[in-house]
Amino acid sequence: MLIKTRIKLVVWFILAISMMGCSGVVRANIDTIETQLPITPSATATLSATPFQAITNTPIIIPPTYTLTPTNTPTVTNTPVPTDTPIPTDTPFPTDNPDMEWNPAGHVTAPILLYHHVSNAGNGNRYYVTLDDFRAQMEALRDWGYSSITASELAEVMIYGGELPNRPVVITFDDSYVDVYQNVFPIMHELGFIGVIYVYVDHMGSRGFVNAEQIQALADDGWEIGNHSMSHSNLTLNHSNLDYEVLQSRLILEELNGVKVDTFAYPYGEIDDFVVEYVRESGYLAGMGLGLNWEHALDSLFDLNRIEVQGEYNLSKFAGLLPWSDR
Repeated sequence: MLIKTRIKLVVWFILAISMMGCSGVVRANIDTIETQLPITPSATATLSATPFQAITNTPIIIPPTYTLTPTNTPTVTNTPVPTDTPIPTDTPFPTDNPDMEWNPAGHVTAPILLYHHVSNAGNGNRYYVTLDDFRAQMEALRDWGYSSITASELAEVMIYGGELPNRPVVITFDDSYVDVYQNVFPIMHELGFIGVIYVYVDHMGSRGFVNAEQIQALADDGWEIGNHSMSHSNLTLNHSNLDYEVLQSRLILEELNGVKVDTFAYPYGEIDDFVVEYVRESGYLAGMGLGLNWEHALDSLFDLNRIEVQGEYNLSKFAGLLPWSDR
């Protein structure tokens, strides 16, 4: 059976080759093979077969892999590069200013001058000082060694103490007439003086009175802007209206002009104890009244004397209003 099987395999092999064009040669070889091989195997022929050896799979031992447990890597922090430490400079000692003197709290000597109009249109009216007279007065102040300060600066030195010029003067203007901006401002700016304008709030921007833009220009040059009430009425005659006259007017003035208002000038210089106390409790630093005194103490802080400069005063009369002059 084994031989036949083999013969069949050869035959199939030859047939397969014949399909590729070799059929004649293959057929002859088949006939030769069939004649040479016996059909019946010999009786003594034994077939020995190698027994089937089962292949046993030897397990492949894969060495274990070790997973390394990560250790915490320290976070790298940026070490700041040291910067150069600035070499300390010597703190300069304050230098003595020969034009300034220390004034202790409580008492100040300084004239406070009061003007209304500075104009040539007065025709002898006491409230009108001509431009020539005003220039002569300001030049005299300069020549006599006066330096202008504001009313707030005066009040703060009275309260806390501080430095003042050797000959301080406060130059104030009531009612906020437009000639203060047109005529006074150029002269005082030229001579290096500043002033205080007390604004009549109801008339601000009206014909003949300064407007908000002009007030701002004065403030930008160092002038103080003060309050002169809302309607310029006598405050002693109607205490119930003080909120309107003293407080609301201040808020309007500060809001419209972006300035801080710290001092109040009583209309007509008229006061009583109730009005003075109301102004004090309203947060003002000082109140400006009338008088002839240039010596100011804390008990007069809300009734500071202001000396009116009248239109008919000559330079000699003007000098008599001051504590220091060369006359």
